[in-house]
Amino acid sequence: MAKAAVKRRLAACGSISQVRSIYSWKGTLYDEAEALIIFKTTKEKVPRLRAILGKEHPYETPVIIEVEVARVNAHYLSWVVESVAV
Repeated sequence: MAKAAVKRRLAACGSISQVRSIYSWKGTLYDEAEALIIFKTTKEKVPRLRAILGKEHPYETPVIIEVEVARVNAHYLSWVVESVAV
C-alpha cells in the first residue's frame, strides 16, 4: 500500500512498522501482527489517499487517522510538496 501511494504521488513517503494489535472484532478477541503505515503527504492529497486506502485495504474497517502537523522542518515540507506534485 505504501509503494502504491508513493507511485501515485499521493504520499511522499510511507513509513512501515510491524506492530502487535490486541482488539475485539465482532465478539472475538484477536491478538495479531499488523503493519502500521504512517504516510507523509499534503492536506490536499489526504482525501484521495483516504479513498484509495479505504477501497484497497484488506480490512473491512481499516484504521485511517489524520494528524495535523503543527510544525515541520521547512526543507522536509518542501520535499513532501515536491514529491506529491503532479
